[in-house]
Amino acid sequence: MNNEIDSKGILWFLVLVFSPTIALSLIMSSMQESLADNRIIYYNLFFFTVMFFPGISAFIVRKFINKECLKDSMTKFGSWKPYLQVALFIPLLYIIIYAITGLFYPPDFTLKTFMAQTGIKEIPFDTSLLILVLFTSTLVVTPIINFIPAFGEEFGWRGYLLPKLLPFGRKKALIISGIIWGLWHLPFVLLVDYGGYPDKIAGGLIYAALITLLGIYIGALALNNKSTLLASYMHGIFNAQDHGIWTIIYPDYNHLIGGGEGLIGVIALLPVALFYLRKTELSSFP
Repeated sequence: MNNEIDSKGILWFLVLVFSPTIALSLIMSSMQESLADNRIIYYNLFFFTVMFFPGISAFIVRKFINKECLKDSMTKFGSWKPYLQVALFIPLLYIIIYAITGLFYPPDFTLKTFMAQTGIKEIPFDTSLLILVLFTSTLVVTPIINFIPAFGEEFGWRGYLLPKLLPFGRKKALIISGIIWGLWHLPFVLLVDYGGYPDKIAGGLIYAALITLLGIYIGALALNNKSTLLASYMHGIFNAQDHGIWTIIYPDYNHLIGGGEGLIGVIALLPVALFYLRKTELSSFP
């Protein structure tokens, strides 16, 4: 491993990632009223687009600025065991998060709110069956669909930035890369009203903290397995859980407090990040 910090490469990468993200967020912010009728479509298109900025930026820096080998982006599959581990653990983490959320904000297992929002007058079978089907899809189908845009991010964050920060040491590299990843998400909350937070500033800080912790968790496993594919799979599972069945069962709660993107989510993810930081510190990996 090169013990010198590639300041030039890192700076170019950050400029190429943050500049279009902020610019596009500002455009979305200025167009909110005109996009109101098709808000969901345009917002999904926005997030799908920005998720590719880190990967594209990493490719540009590696290929045209530093002229590096793209094979150094940790793109191997690795062992299947960590894939199974995260496929079980991340949904379990969300079950815990929303079980705690349910102590303060009762769930709607009848799905009446969901039916009202979607215009469905009646579900011709037991709602518990629909919940089971939707939850199963977030375990099996949605993570695979999410994999492609997730790889758009992970090729940049875990495939490029994290290895470039390793001269600081693994622990510091994980923390720094996690913080940068968290800051990159701030325009989404502050400018695009992501997360449904009643207070944008508080929501931005909570969300940045959450993403920082998540970045440490994903980064630790990506480094230990030398795989951005694993990181992309983890990212896909988190997105599947975060935007899946739980938002249907829990349609009404304070997003600053409850859910996967509130304080409860941060508190639940904190010991996970600390565990992997400690494990990384004791690790024999080079």
